[in-house]
Amino acid sequence: MMQLLTRCLLLAGIGTVLPMPTLAQSVPVSGIEANDRTLHPFNIPAQPLASAINAFSRQSGWQISVASELASQRQSRQVIGTLSPEQALTRLLEGTELIWRGTGHNAAVIYSVPAGDALVLEPIQVQGRSSAKDQAYRAAGSVNVIERKEIERFRGTSVGDIFQGTAGVLVGENRNSGGLDLNIRGMQGQGRVPVLVDGARQETTVYRGYSGVSSRSYIDPDLISSVRIEKGPVMTAEGTGATGGVVSMSTLKPSDIIKPGKDWGIRLRGSALGNNSGSRATVGGSSGYNVNGLSGEDSTTYRVDCVTAELCQGPYDLSRVYGPTDTMNRPGLLDMKGWSGSLALAKSFEKLDLVAAYAQRRQGNYYAGKNGPTPKLDLSERYDRGFWTEVRPALSGATRFRAGERIANTHYESRSLLLKSLLYLPADQSLEISWLRYKSVYGEMMPSQLLWLGEIRETEGSRAEANTYTSRYRWQPINTDLIDFKANLWHTDTDQQNANYSNELDFGSDEKENYRRWGSDISNTSRLVAANMKFDYGLAWQDEKLTTRSVNADVSAIPGDTSGRDGQRQEISAFTNMQWKPVASVTIDAGIRYTRFDSKDNKATSVQEGSSFCEDGDGDGECDLLHYKNKHSGSAPLYSITWEPLRGLRFYGRYAEALRMPSLFEGTSGFSTAPALDVNLKPERAHNKEVGVAFLKDGLIQPDDRFRVKLSYFRNRIDDYLTRTSPNVWEEGSGQRFFTTRNIESAEFFGTELSLEYDAGFWYLQASGTRYHHIEMCHYGSYRRDRCTDYGIANSYLNNMIPPNWHASSTLGMRLFKRKLDTGLRATFMGERNRTPEFDDQTKQGFNGPVQWHRYTLLDLYLSYALSDDLTVDFNIDNLTDQYYLDALSLGLVPAPGRSARLSLTWNF
Repeated sequence: MMQLLTRCLLLAGIGTVLPMPTLAQSVPVSGIEANDRTLHPFNIPAQPLASAINAFSRQSGWQISVASELASQRQSRQVIGTLSPEQALTRLLEGTELIWRGTGHNAAVIYSVPAGDALVLEPIQVQGRSSAKDQAYRAAGSVNVIERKEIERFRGTSVGDIFQGTAGVLVGENRNSGGLDLNIRGMQGQGRVPVLVDGARQETTVYRGYSGVSSRSYIDPDLISSVRIEKGPVMTAEGTGATGGVVSMSTLKPSDIIKPGKDWGIRLRGSALGNNSGSRATVGGSSGYNVNGLSGEDSTTYRVDCVTAELCQGPYDLSRVYGPTDTMNRPGLLDMKGWSGSLALAKSFEKLDLVAAYAQRRQGNYYAGKNGPTPKLDLSERYDRGFWTEVRPALSGATRFRAGERIANTHYESRSLLLKSLLYLPADQSLEISWLRYKSVYGEMMPSQLLWLGEIRETEGSRAEANTYTSRYRWQPINTDLIDFKANLWHTDTDQQNANYSNELDFGSDEKENYRRWGSDISNTSRLVAANMKFDYGLAWQDEKLTTRSVNADVSAIPGDTSGRDGQRQEISAFTNMQWKPVASVTIDAGIRYTRFDSKDNKATSVQEGSSFCEDGDGDGECDLLHYKNKHSGSAPLYSITWEPLRGLRFYGRYAEALRMPSLFEGTSGFSTAPALDVNLKPERAHNKEVGVAFLKDGLIQPDDRFRVKLSYFRNRIDDYLTRTSPNVWEEGSGQRFFTTRNIESAEFFGTELSLEYDAGFWYLQASGTRYHHIEMCHYGSYRRDRCTDYGIANSYLNNMIPPNWHASSTLGMRLFKRKLDTGLRATFMGERNRTPEFDDQTKQGFNGPVQWHRYTLLDLYLSYALSDDLTVDFNIDNLTDQYYLDALSLGLVPAPGRSARLSLTWNF
């Protein structure tokens, strides 16, 4: 009998046979920590075992493997109370004639004791997710997780509002386009913070006039399941070039839609949003104070007391300094004209999961708040010119828009479609395939229009369409610890067309930019349980192509004939990482990544006579046209150590480097900036140091409460930071170029970060904050008195990526009426950025000086009530005190939305 049992267990892939346990008894493994004995609140009613295991996996965060045949015909008992996962799983299986065995950290397999000649059935895998936040506190580094319930709770007006309140994370130019341009601890744009959608990169760079550029990624929040934010370099296949961090977004999963105990589900969600016009205003309509003169006119002065009426008319009419009155007709709080809706369906078969979802949203131009640094018009500067009195208006305040005014070009419409399948293959394999299509029309304001040019006018909408295709394969055989293999292939195809922004300047409106990326990565994890070691290793590859063509041109037109960019880029990287636990309380990580890239600008560059780059290959007496090319390679290490002297108390130290190769935008020529033949673009190299302490404790004050806190100190230095600057006088063609893309010496961001959570059941508290102690960027070049400053460099994109000196957030909530009602208040505190000096401002020589914002505090009220098991209503009031403010990291002077109400209904059945 014992020989037969041995053969059966080996066939099932269990591994070394252990002494026969009693039914529903745990069997621990030695080596790498198998289980998490932290207490968790469990609430699993008696139900079919398959759905009960799903519920246990979600509530504990454990990864459970079990044969579908074993789970489908059995009933579980209820598990309610604060227990360790071991206790909960043992209780769950009581009376089922099944037992479980730990197979690794927070992982277990469930199987039956064979009888007679029976064989143990092949298991399938169920992955728990709810402990992702706890894993973020346990990580040897700074990690944040945003779960679906938080995304729905704090949806906001703009897509980037879902990141509000996340320590160390800000969104650049949040009120334009519906795209995401994330800033992590001062790092932003050009692949410094890859935004991954199911493992795929779709980031594109959008020209924003003399004030800079934006990097944009597109997704509808209703289609997001969760977001994981890792700060600093990471040693994973997706982390190539991530000097600032990685933001990984997962789209909807079956478990987001299917309720426990069912194999299919439907989620219908609809929202109404107030404080907007419902649709965009008429093209050409103006708004805001006009102190810069009329469009197309040079005059910035006005006249009164004219001897003849004609002298005070036209561009000199003082009444034109005021915006129209119709933009001041702000709707009432509950007059909700904007809307959004989504439909998601999921079905689980024995070997296949399917998800289909559609989301659409439409909102008009929003209205600014009324309390804060609103603009004030001063008409006191007057001069008697004999035939008239000249008036020179002056404006103070944050922007040119009036308090409570409708903000031009802030309308937004989008449609999204998600199709996703997960196929469970034989021998512990799975294949996930998805397609995400995003299409939008949106208004945006060129910063130049708001800063310097004439009337602020409503323009034609810009357009974006992004298709994201992913294929993700995984092989995780249960009978070996040496294989956890992943292979991913993805493709993104993004089209963008930016509308003409003003009557004074005509550029970009007749061009469409197409950005195509192909990417692939393979990786494997091998665990040597006896040696308490784990190895991760893999390869990643990317191919990028960027073309621009005139919308009205013939299909055969050459892309390089436009003012847009045209180029290609390839990148490959390899990484390996080792994790070792020499003793139970210490974990050591060490890894290295090698990266190589090459790029080519398909647009030819002219070379002047006398240049060292002049070649006359065809003998026509003129310098041949050249194509800018670049190629580099290098490696970057990562080390970390974690010490857990007491259960739940962790200290860690981390040193990580990352190489970011020049992006496709930086390596191609176009309007605003271009690489120079005599300025070699080198990779950026990040040096990140971080130390921290984390404490996790259940039952701190009350038996069923949860407490989490993490405090970290970081020193991030980036050598050879890539940005735009003024040309140096000793460089070729400096008299003919406004700007040059180059490496500056360095950029440094040092600071402290805190994250805290306390949950007592009926009430909870969350708080976080980031404080920068040192910000500095250094560059040696022409026309510079100070080599290093804490506010910027002339013409550099970095000027408007510098975060505020501090920002923080806190949420206080309560769960009432048997937890059917969840309500609370969130406060967001935003400090100011470093000010430019009154004299000798090093950015005054350029076009894009730092955009200053005022310190502000926001209050957001939320309420969620479960009317039934299927229907939930949510009500929010964002910016409760109706603050007038300019978002941190704004490129243009676009005030944020004022007080806004939102009502949502979610039907999940």
